[in-house]
Amino acid sequence: MKKSELLKIKYQIKLAKNTATFIWSSTPQNPLRGSIDLRTKINPRELLILAKKFHIPFEEDKIFVQDLEVYNRLLIYACVRPFLRKNLENIHKLEKQIFNMTSWDAHYWASAFRESWWKYGKLAKLKNIVRAFKLFFEI
Repeated sequence: MKKSELLKIKYQIKLAKNTATFIWSSTPQNPLRGSIDLRTKINPRELLILAKKFHIPFEEDKIFVQDLEVYNRLLIYACVRPFLRKNLENIHKLEKQIFNMTSWDAHYWASAFRESWWKYGKLAKLKNIVRAFKLFFEI
């Protein structure tokens, strides 16, 4: 990836063994602690597959997102997915919903997840919001 392209990127998802860390920052290469929007347990391959479908650049351990709307959709997926276990039907419903929801819905739900994460810093505290999301979208 060219240096000029990296300068445009304000959103980044760092992938590790079984975690993803969502980072917003004007300097994503050296983010501050307050720049973390979410840290969740998820199979990184799932997020890489979604990155391919959104046609956004990625490396083996990082996804580079230039668009807030796409970043929001990936964040929602990463929040809800751990609460779906291995039910393939619901996983496919979630993926379909991520692509079909309006930008307003994506903004609303991602903001709700982010605010809860900033307040508590634990994925378990997002359970009620995830439950509401699943109920609202019938997942």
